[in-house]
Amino acid sequence: MNSYLKMSQAVLSKSRQPLTAREILDAAYRLQLVPDHLFGKTQYKTLHARLCEDILHNRRASLFVRTAPGRFSLASRLEAGGSASEYVAPQRSYQLKQFDVLCADREELDPALQSGTGLVEFQSIAQRFRRQVPLRIAEKDSRLIHLRLLVMICSSSGLLTLAAMEGSEFGSGRAIGLLGFLRGSDADLFSDEPYGIDLAARRTIAEQSSASVRRIHELTRRHPGQALRCIRVADSHNRNNSVVLFVQYECEKPDEFIRFFPASRAPRWTRVPAEINDTSTLERVSSRFVALAADGAVAIA
Repeated sequence: MNSYLKMSQAVLSKSRQPLTAREILDAAYRLQLVPDHLFGKTQYKTLHARLCEDILHNRRASLFVRTAPGRFSLASRLEAGGSASEYVAPQRSYQLKQFDVLCADREELDPALQSGTGLVEFQSIAQRFRRQVPLRIAEKDSRLIHLRLLVMICSSSGLLTLAAMEGSEFGSGRAIGLLGFLRGSDADLFSDEPYGIDLAARRTIAEQSSASVRRIHELTRRHPGQALRCIRVADSHNRNNSVVLFVQYECEKPDEFIRFFPASRAPRWTRVPAEINDTSTLERVSSRFVALAADGAVAIA
């Protein structure tokens, strides 16, 4: 194990409260746990990075968890009920787009997307998405179409709506869900489905909220994989290069769950389509989907 991680484990095993990297380092010096070969003016930054890397790469096998932004605890304390809950830090790669997405060749996919409403059963086109391409390339290659997700969260209070993320390629306005990506790495040997859709959807919620892993996994998926549907929507640059797959989850504690989303995105529970009178106030994907719902082509909440 890395020296910084050994030191952190020793300090956190003696602490009843989660600590920041700087607090861990200060305690390590007081307890004389810092090896001679560790030195420098920004050791706490290195320590913070080591802890983050370990949590990211080892997932559930890591000895450490975040309990709040920049605060760490031992996973064993979390399991024993010593800390409130795990905090899932947004992955910076989401903003940097440094990951692969599932893509299909446009010529092969176009005929299947020519239905009257544009609404397509995902199962009918799923096998065409067999290429993994870096997102930065997929967005610019006119020969490719990549998969996106719109994760909708429903409750007895309605559907969660919130302001679109800043810089969204589908424009500004309110959204009826969380836009995310289906990454090439979402499906693995442990996935319950071949495309890792459930993992991708729950990861999207984690990236855009402060909800803990436990809270996110309490959400119930509303439809089995074979019932999923998708549409192609042009982005704000009029590029028809993505297919958006709709995934819905049921939330049993709406008043509590809505607090996990930043106030800057003005989250609220909305009756759709009854409480949305003007679809021009929505970003493009949401506007298209609400129009389909109003025509009875699809049910939302």
